[in-house]
Amino acid sequence: MRQSESLNHHPLETPRVGLATPEDGRRSLLATSLAHFINDGLIALIPLMYPLFALYGVSLTTISILVALQNVFAIAASPLVGARSDVSGNYAGLLTLGLAMLAVGTAGYAVSVQFSTGFNLTLILLPLTVLIGVGSAFYHPLGATVLRAKWKTETLGNAMGINGSAGSVGRLLLPLATTFILGFFALPFVGTIGALCFAGAFAVLLMLRGVKFREASRTQTGAKARTSFLPKGELAARLFPLTVVSFTRSLFTGVFPLIPLFLVQVDGFDKFTGGLLFSLSLGVGIISQLLFGYLQTRLGAKKALTISNLGGVIVLFVFTLTTTPSVVMVSLVVFGLFSYSAFPLLLGAVQDLTELGETTSGSAIVWGIGSSSGSAAAPLLVGALALYYSGSLVAGFLASAAIGTLSIFLMPFVRQARIQSSRGQPSVQ
Repeated sequence: MRQSESLNHHPLETPRVGLATPEDGRRSLLATSLAHFINDGLIALIPLMYPLFALYGVSLTTISILVALQNVFAIAASPLVGARSDVSGNYAGLLTLGLAMLAVGTAGYAVSVQFSTGFNLTLILLPLTVLIGVGSAFYHPLGATVLRAKWKTETLGNAMGINGSAGSVGRLLLPLATTFILGFFALPFVGTIGALCFAGAFAVLLMLRGVKFREASRTQTGAKARTSFLPKGELAARLFPLTVVSFTRSLFTGVFPLIPLFLVQVDGFDKFTGGLLFSLSLGVGIISQLLFGYLQTRLGAKKALTISNLGGVIVLFVFTLTTTPSVVMVSLVVFGLFSYSAFPLLLGAVQDLTELGETTSGSAIVWGIGSSSGSAAAPLLVGALALYYSGSLVAGFLASAAIGTLSIFLMPFVRQARIQSSRGQPSVQ
């Protein structure tokens, strides 16, 4: 696109840089799938370290606070990432930066126990928590925007389903690898996974090299560029009901990082078996992403999200209230099926309610603020009730499930898709 043409667009509209090609579509799907694999895999393996942190003198309350802080920093960073990417169009560079930060933070978590224990270990974990939280804010809004830019509307749901399944494979394989490393070696060896993922972050950059999305907006410089870091009030208001649903949904899915502790402390599983069950519950998301990506295409994101919220809440109640090993196993796996459908559903709903040039900002609001806020509140709620109930996790899990029912009753307030004709969707076969 000529510079004079791009200047005629609205500052937040994404101007085309030539027509998308099938090769661009394949490369964007491959790159974002690898990024999703790394991002979700690293986030999923981190909870397996928590039972070991407890052995090194870190309390349950402190662990809950660390989990919450990861999400707090993600909340703070996500709108900045979204708005900055909408202005600059540098999706590949921002994806790489986020993944690299997440990989360094994860590797640091693993090797930190070599240097200290107890309170001093907590001091080491705090800056690493910042890296993990900020790094985790990059992928989801950016991944959705990259796919939307290179896939046409009628195939976007399937592309996001395939991409989401790559994240689920990461959530299966990296925690599974971590479980075996912890079973045969020691926690610091998990740092090798972080190092490999750090290299993978730059592989994503190479895959997207030469794939053009948009030029940096010449109309948003100086003071306008600084204010562009904040989402527009009209966009935030439009997405407010969906953001609240995202928040309440994450109040029950947000207990997932504490499930390894729950399996050991409440259900009586050993750490190795608990790790295998946790990995399996994450890996079932491979089916979940494809299933709910298909349902999104057939039913729409709103109806599919309602089904997912309802199923997830019911199964969490079952998981929490039973100690029968077979029921625990089945309910945990089914909980993973419903919980990890959020990527195609929440972000698919954002696609329906936004213009192309505001998609990343919209995704950052719904995912980065709504989802991350709920994910931050859930461990704090569980940790606070654990203090009151003599260290038991049961009350916190039940409270999270109870509040999570709001995600079902609030769905009628989410708007139907309203923006279709003005998207200017690039065509990809």
